[in-house]
Amino acid sequence: MNTPTFHLQIRGVSLAVPAQGVAMADLGKEFGDNEVQRIIKATGITRVRVAPDGVCASDLCQHAAEKLLEALDFDRQQIGALIFASHSPDHPMPATSCILQHRLGLRNDLAAFDIPYGCSGFVYSLIQAGMLIHAGLAEHVLILAGDTMVRKVNPLDRALRMVLGDGGGAALVSRGDNPAVVRFGTDGSGAPSLTIPAGGFRQPHSPATAQVVINPEDGSGRSLDNLYMDGTAILRFALDRVPPLAEGLLAAAGWDKDELDYAFLHQANGFIIDYLRKKLKLPKEKVPIHLGDYGNLSPASIPLVLCKELHDKTAMPKKVLLAGFGVGFSWAGMATSLEGCRMLPIIEMA
Repeated sequence: MNTPTFHLQIRGVSLAVPAQGVAMADLGKEFGDNEVQRIIKATGITRVRVAPDGVCASDLCQHAAEKLLEALDFDRQQIGALIFASHSPDHPMPATSCILQHRLGLRNDLAAFDIPYGCSGFVYSLIQAGMLIHAGLAEHVLILAGDTMVRKVNPLDRALRMVLGDGGGAALVSRGDNPAVVRFGTDGSGAPSLTIPAGGFRQPHSPATAQVVINPEDGSGRSLDNLYMDGTAILRFALDRVPPLAEGLLAAAGWDKDELDYAFLHQANGFIIDYLRKKLKLPKEKVPIHLGDYGNLSPASIPLVLCKELHDKTAMPKKVLLAGFGVGFSWAGMATSLEGCRMLPIIEMA
């Protein structure tokens, strides 16, 4: 696989999450205490964040961006491109990035586009930012990545209800001297494994798509309008694709594993992250897990782990891997330095 190298500077990262959430322990009456405890033990998630009615991914991302630009004291009129990575657009059209350009008061002569990706979306956006900077089309790129997919989860879907959370992240990427080695991939045969079947042009909403079907084996239920996940297929995909992605990035960057400061992986769930860590033969302290109080935040999950792990550090790590993987199936990784980057404490929106 071709492994290009860009030169850039990740100047800062922030994350906004809803203050409100659902504690897993409170779901015992619905799904049974034993089942809830089993999922808590497997995933490491004790609470998921849930956006209030009327709050969208764009709102969380905008709040994260405003706080980031303020903390960096950065002139937003220098931003030459805006990327919004999400499966939770404000509207089917126009692109939410266009709406955010106006809401953030950015200049008109900039590129603004949406990337409809979830768990790999943040790293895909970093790669896109690197391409824009490398091509000379922008000196500074603002990345917004987030989802409010909890409202697409059927209350009867016990697996997703106890895993998925809402959040929105922001990152400012500029031309710089830090090498960034990137790799990515796609396997569309996995598309049916993580999907909302209805609601698009292929299968529009209808009374039939809204009908909830109950699984007689476990009592879980969902409609074609709800998010569906084949957990076994997702696990198999992650174990097949992420280790070669990480190994390839290390080789291309010329790093030994013992030189690596951190591997920041998409925070899918604790079991998957720990299994990948063991397969990569990395120590626990180099593969942090920070989703317990938040849930799987999809494209905002890497901003979550970055901000949670590094916001109080005086020096940023110089050799890190970033890897996102999921819906599509899609995967993307970057080996780079976070030197000179500022990580904000996590912001809670009431």
